[in-house]
Amino acid sequence: MSGQSSAAVPVQTLRFGVMCKGTTLEAWQAQCVRDLMAVAGVEPALLIVDIDGPEASARKPLLQRLTGKLLLWNLYKRMCLAGKLKSQAPVDMSALLGGLAQIECKVEVRGKISQYFSPHDVEAIRAHQLDFILRFGFNIIKGDVLNAARYGVWSYHHDDLNMYRGKPASFWPFYADDPVTGVTLQRLTEGIDNGVVLGQSHFATMLKSYPRSRDHVFMGSTGMPAKVCKDLLAGHGEYVCAEPSKTTAPMAFSPTNGQMLVFLARTARNRVRDAAHWLFGHRQWCVGLIDAPIVSFLDPRFRPRVRWMPGIPRERFIADPFGVRRGNTTTLLAEELDQSEHVGRIIAVEWADGGEPSVTRGVLELPVHASYPYLIEVEGSNGVEMYCVPETGAADEVALYRAVLFPTRWERVCTLIQGVKALDASLIQFEGRWWMFYGVKGASGAVELHAAWADALVGPWTPHATNPLKIDVRSTRPGGTPFVHEGKLYRPAQDGSRGYGGAVAINHVSRLSPTEFSEDVVRVVRPDEGGMYPAGIHTISTVGDQTVIDGQRSLFVPALFKAEIKKIAQRIFGAWR
Repeated sequence: MSGQSSAAVPVQTLRFGVMCKGTTLEAWQAQCVRDLMAVAGVEPALLIVDIDGPEASARKPLLQRLTGKLLLWNLYKRMCLAGKLKSQAPVDMSALLGGLAQIECKVEVRGKISQYFSPHDVEAIRAHQLDFILRFGFNIIKGDVLNAARYGVWSYHHDDLNMYRGKPASFWPFYADDPVTGVTLQRLTEGIDNGVVLGQSHFATMLKSYPRSRDHVFMGSTGMPAKVCKDLLAGHGEYVCAEPSKTTAPMAFSPTNGQMLVFLARTARNRVRDAAHWLFGHRQWCVGLIDAPIVSFLDPRFRPRVRWMPGIPRERFIADPFGVRRGNTTTLLAEELDQSEHVGRIIAVEWADGGEPSVTRGVLELPVHASYPYLIEVEGSNGVEMYCVPETGAADEVALYRAVLFPTRWERVCTLIQGVKALDASLIQFEGRWWMFYGVKGASGAVELHAAWADALVGPWTPHATNPLKIDVRSTRPGGTPFVHEGKLYRPAQDGSRGYGGAVAINHVSRLSPTEFSEDVVRVVRPDEGGMYPAGIHTISTVGDQTVIDGQRSLFVPALFKAEIKKIAQRIFGAWR
């Protein structure tokens, strides 16, 4: 493709056009444009307006749409999707886009679905010297318009192209009970679904509601074009001009009546399962010690023997453990939560070899929910100093605390990051810099991976130039201590694809600089299905030659059951008043 060399050097500005039906966009499209305009140096320059109006299929007579093998799908769309999807609610963008130049285009349809722009319109578009075009209108476009902008035409496919092709968007993962729904952003080529992949994101499929799951996926992926622009501005966008992708995924079409019956039955089943788990299967987390270093988890043959902390009452849980080793004693900080209060507090656990653990409460008392007490040992002028970075997202900050008397007395040192509801901040010193990885919930609630760097622990901290670095429910949110093995950096992350805290993915961070980031999952650590806590794991932390983890089990807590029944009754009787 043309422009390959220029994609690997920084650019100062990026001008883009939008293929659309006018200045009224769907909510997810409007947010995508806002995300682009929030990037310094990126600006809209042109609206390429489709004057043909709604697709022909939407103009079919009602009787034709409500008969035949697609009857149930058409009824479902009419009753459950039309006008009810938050992601597709109309948004007037005239205040931001109304002053842009507009080109009204009428395409020529060749074959059944391929659309070609006239040479006159292509030249008119090319005259605006666009860097890329975002496709929110038209259909399967082909021809010279694909090269009318420097980096081509970018288009969403709201599924993982390696798994699902065709339509409806985000439906077939739901139908297949796939816990993950992907989104692919591609640079279009002449081949259908064989574009240049610019990025992929993966979200948890909300298996009890297709409309909610679809909204979650559409709204969660709006920042993908902005991420590509950040890479181009930083000079790391060479993938924009890579070779087209190839997929062998079968082509799907609108579900038949038989498939819709299966879909509706599975939806009902998933809702019953969810309600039963919500009422009768309450989560309890516990912490455990493993007498092996964290690098052992890189070996797929490793089967850890866990010493679980005993004696935790049903209504409490302990999770997010981090620790240090002194002599024959392991000292942990962890989150303790009384499930009737839903407020996390930091506790200390002293666990001597061969002995029973002892708990000290009132440690690092904070006015907000506190969890994930990340510990850092730093060599100072007075010897080794102990620091803690707890998660305090409710305070919109990441703060650093120093131990006055470890583990019971702490003093606040400084604020590392302000104005961010950071989740599970995890820090490490690597190749001459301090790095912080943390999660941030996006507009749809999906967790995005962010990073920041500093020359010293106390800062100042600079956000990574291409935040958010990734969105993947299987390997994004931090899940323990990053570690270095044989010169390589590894980052544990939570795999929430099958529910919160289902597993831990260990990522190898292959590229890391203030403007670059790349990582790949090399190992997935799942809970021991035959152990005491078989339902989940979401933290793996290094403690010298030991590793500390947490585990989850499901049990019945009568007090929580009564509380949920009371809430249901209040809603029911309140509606009757």
